[in-house]
Amino acid sequence: TGNNLERLLENAEENESHEISQFKMYIFSIFSVGLGLLCVHIGAFSPPKYSKCISKDFGQGGTVCLCSENECDSFSEGIPLGTEEYAVYTSSKAGERFSLKTANKVISVFSLARHDRGQLILLCLLTDAASINIYNISTALRQKLLSSYFSEEGIEYNIGRIPMASCDFSTRPYSYNDHVGDLEMANFSLVDEDVKLKIPLMLTAMKMSKKNITFFGSPWSAPAWMKTNNKMTGFGQLKGKAGDKNHKAWALYFAKFIEAYKEKGIKIWAVTAQNEPSDGFIPFFSFQCMGYTAAMERDFIKEDLGPMLSARGHADVKIIMLDDQRMFLKSWANTILTDPDAAKYVAGIGVHWYEDIFLPAKALSDTHNRFPDYFILATEACIDPHLSKPPIVSLGNWARGNRYSHSIIEDLSNWAVGWVDWNIALNMEGGPNWVKNFVDSPIIVDAEKGLFYKQPMFYHLGHFSKFVPPGSQRIEVTASGKSPLQFIGFTTPAPSTSTVVIILNKDDSAVELQINSQDGTITETVPPSSIQTYIW
Repeated sequence: TGNNLERLLENAEENESHEISQFKMYIFSIFSVGLGLLCVHIGAFSPPKYSKCISKDFGQGGTVCLCSENECDSFSEGIPLGTEEYAVYTSSKAGERFSLKTANKVISVFSLARHDRGQLILLCLLTDAASINIYNISTALRQKLLSSYFSEEGIEYNIGRIPMASCDFSTRPYSYNDHVGDLEMANFSLVDEDVKLKIPLMLTAMKMSKKNITFFGSPWSAPAWMKTNNKMTGFGQLKGKAGDKNHKAWALYFAKFIEAYKEKGIKIWAVTAQNEPSDGFIPFFSFQCMGYTAAMERDFIKEDLGPMLSARGHADVKIIMLDDQRMFLKSWANTILTDPDAAKYVAGIGVHWYEDIFLPAKALSDTHNRFPDYFILATEACIDPHLSKPPIVSLGNWARGNRYSHSIIEDLSNWAVGWVDWNIALNMEGGPNWVKNFVDSPIIVDAEKGLFYKQPMFYHLGHFSKFVPPGSQRIEVTASGKSPLQFIGFTTPAPSTSTVVIILNKDDSAVELQINSQDGTITETVPPSSIQTYIW
């Protein structure tokens, strides 16, 4: 089994659809199955201002773009397209980064049918580690890094996930209340990691963005004194049972977190009930965790968390259940969402990508079809050492960007409403991380040299976040024959309604493409090992 898993992972990262197709040109048909999008607004599609990528090859199968105080690639919005024009942005293994081509429409086939449902959110996660790395560089370079993510000259993220207290990507384990027995949470307090690191960066990002940036929180562990093992790590659950004083105190902890961040100028949009609740049943689990079964989480939501948030005036804060691997999706949804007393407090379901190979994405569609009133959000993903070949930080690795885009397209095509990246910036070894659980990141900071590197993953993410505005509707795209391409399409909202189609070519050969729509036709060649965004 281990050898088979290793083979699967190698194929996922390197080979990824190198099948040679007999078709020279593919014609796409599109049927809208509409997801409303809460994503990044673009407005105009012909940016006239570019700052060139300073490309560097580290021999890892692609290139990075180097950023210093003096130079960093960017591009801003420009004039809208004419009614007869289309634009295509391309990033590729060969080194293109959002290269722009505009032309008059010439071909391709699309049919649209909307269902006007859901939200799309493309997200990032601001951990202690990311904040430390961002503060380890100069103020000028820090501004360039944040601008790369949040400004109109960057990829325009507009929502972020925040750990509630510490996680593995902290430099130490800590909670917001280590006073044993304080069930009233009188000693609840944010820590320096919040007040001096994360919150100032969040406020800077909010000022930098043309859009509202919103945030949601996820707890990794309750304070040790509230848990069965009296530790934040390892096999442990919340002491007692739902409805008791300990569970109500833990629910109050959520409310206090929401209130403390609000006092600092940060509105919390949602909370997940628990990050990876399955981890708390693993003996000797190395970093912060807390276990729930589906029934335990159901009861906590309906007896404690939901009522507490409502009673404290936070009924508008959405509760996201599960926040764990896709393999748990069907059973957890069935347990929690068939209980009306729990379901009335739940807004959505969170899933992680780490074990997706064991359950097809169709499970997302199956769950949506059974419970259509609850959004499904992919709440965490990263390239970690357990799911990738070494090195941990692989500068310029194009295949890792492919994995991101493959997952985003697959999830959103199966009714997920968004996709969350893990750390926005890590150091050269993939940390800091207090248990040395190092991973890769879309931006890698080399503080000693006063530089940061934008990885292929960054640009893959940007092909979605930059070009799909809030309120858009997903359109289902089908090809005329078996195609090596992966693709997804959207229609953007009024007043500047457009069609956006994102195409991923993981193959090492160019592919001829036709797109026919009621607006005209487009014909293009998709470069090898590339991702493209088409807009008309």
